[in-house]
This record gives sequence, structure tokens and C-alpha cells, in this order.
Amino acid sequence: MSRQIQLRRGTAAEHENFTGAVGEVTVDTTNNTLRVHDGQTPGGTALARADAVTDMSGADYVIAWQQATADNNHTWYRRYRSGWVEMGGKLAATITFPITMCDTMYTITVSNASGTYENFRYKDRTVTGFAYANTATSAAPSGYWMVCGFAE
Repeated sequence: MSRQIQLRRGTAAEHENFTGAVGEVTVDTTNNTLRVHDGQTPGGTALARADAVTDMSGADYVIAWQQATADNNHTWYRRYRSGWVEMGGKLAATITFPITMCDTMYTITVSNASGTYENFRYKDRTVTGFAYANTATSAAPSGYWMVCGFAE
């Protein structure tokens, strides 16, 4: 035999004067929704119904990410549902991307502590990375890189 569970219920007006127990769930019979109580807030918190939530199907959002750590050579990335990728890290003579780009039409920004490098030049630009060159000096590169574009 099946069991029936019935929650405490009341109208929206009745809920406004009711402070439920911590974690108690009640039914709002006026708005046909549930309310969750914290033992302090009169009326509790009304939960949204599916027909009251904004359609987010066209929105872009992050589906994968990596934070920069010493273990990953200070490389980070954010990959979006649309295929857009933002990634970056510490500058080195050769940069290898953590995510393969779909083509070489991505944007590269290289900077140091005082701002964007003016003498930046890249060579060997591919979908998996690029090589860095500074036309003003032959010193080892220091600073940061960032790439934006679409991934495979």
C-alpha cells in the first residue's frame, strides 16, 4: 500500500503571519507554490515555479574552468556553452593552450606589471599556442598572457 504525505498548508495571507520551524516546508494554496521556513522569517521563502522562471535557454554560461595554480604552470581558463574560451597564464617563450582553439583568429593580450607590452610580437601562432617575442629586448619574457576566441 502506498503512503500519502500531506504538508502544512495555508493561503498567502496566512503564510505572511506564520513563522515555520527551521527547514519546514509548507504549501501556499493561493500561489500554488512551496515555502521554506528558517524559524525566524514570517512567511518563509517562496520557491519559484517553473512557469515563473525566466527562460535561460539562450544564455551563455561557463561550463568548464580551471584556476591558476603552481601545478598547472599558473594557467587558467573559462569555457562557455557557446564555445567561447578565455584563458591565460604566466608568460613564457612558448605558450601551450590548455584548450585547443578552432582557428588562429583569436585575440592575444600580453602584459607586464606596468601595462600592455608595446613591443610584443608573436610567431608560430597555431590553434594550440604561440611563441612570444619582445622586439625591444632579448631578455627572458616576464608578465602574463591572455587569449580569447572560439575553441573546437
